Amino acid sequence: KDLFDLLQKAFPIIPAKSSLQILTNFKLTYTGFNLEVSATDLDHSMRVISSASGTGPFDVTVNGRKAFEIVRELPEGNVTLSLDENVLIIQSDSGFSCKIAGSDSRDFPGFPDISSDNEFEISSSELKDLILKSSFAVAKDETRACLCGILWEISSDKTGMVATDGHRLGSSFINSAFPLESKVSGIISPKSVLNLVRILDSKTADEMVKVNIGDKYISFSTPNLMMCSKLIEGPYPDYTKVIPRNNPKKAIIDKSILQNAVRRVSVLSNQKTHLVKFGFSKGNLEIVVLNRDIGGEAREVISVDYDNDIHNIGFNGQYLSEILDIIKTPKVMIEMNTQISACLLFPVYENETDKKSEDLFLIMPLRIMEEL
Repeated sequence: KDLFDLLQKAFPIIPAKSSLQILTNFKLTYTGFNLEVSATDLDHSMRVISSASGTGPFDVTVNGRKAFEIVRELPEGNVTLSLDENVLIIQSDSGFSCKIAGSDSRDFPGFPDISSDNEFEISSSELKDLILKSSFAVAKDETRACLCGILWEISSDKTGMVATDGHRLGSSFINSAFPLESKVSGIISPKSVLNLVRILDSKTADEMVKVNIGDKYISFSTPNLMMCSKLIEGPYPDYTKVIPRNNPKKAIIDKSILQNAVRRVSVLSNQKTHLVKFGFSKGNLEIVVLNRDIGGEAREVISVDYDNDIHNIGFNGQYLSEILDIIKTPKVMIEMNTQISACLLFPVYENETDKKSEDLFLIMPLRIMEEL
């Protein structure tokens, strides 16, 4: 189980295809006390460590997919790894054994040298929270490479992450006490941090993560993990310019009621636009979907805290649902201006003492047809 856990953590780093065969390999290192499993695609590198008992150190690289698939199929029990002239031998208590031809580990790329003084520690729970509240809005369009990452802004007293694809935006900031002399920032790859979240999620207890950010690379480390990722070249656009201020129309809504209503009506929404119309009136919100392609129509009215002019606006129901999934408070506030102005969503806390971060989510509206 421990061996499979190591391989499972490192396996997502291995590229599906590569002109460099060595990159499709795991590097296995036994130090005499620990087993280390390393993987890299040159832009992202990971090393995971677990205690192991045995005799004599060894170092080898083997095909990552084959090693992962073999160990995944093994029953519970002890596994013995041994090396015979770059051939890895895997044996289990169940009677299974196999050999995988390996290659010289000296050809395996090492970790890049960050050489930065910008080092600090952050709790794993805070780090995961920042990542999850921003990563959903990362752009998929690689023509704007900087938007394909998450902007991490770090200062001595505050840190936060922001991502946007031009249609939605997610940001979260927390107070901090980092030993930094000046503000630093970097655009981090979602592949690295989402893999980090996956690993940290498997932990039962909160732990501190050491972060080192340089000009070209960022690293994350715990006692049993080292991850390094190449930063995406910037600059990142000034996201503050798209955040509207002083929005006159505000509605406070029960989050679960809104979420369920949007999910129900969205079953009939257009599969390309996912258009859902919101019609606000005093005390009520009518949620409407009209899909001419299939002759479908759905409506639902829910109670809201809204005391302003009648306001109709369209949203991508899928984007809205993703934001509502991330917000964990019982109620959510939506701030609006015109039918074509960006809208803001905020979590609404019952007690201000429950507020651990400054979260802001933005969604651009869709044009709605008059007959909706």
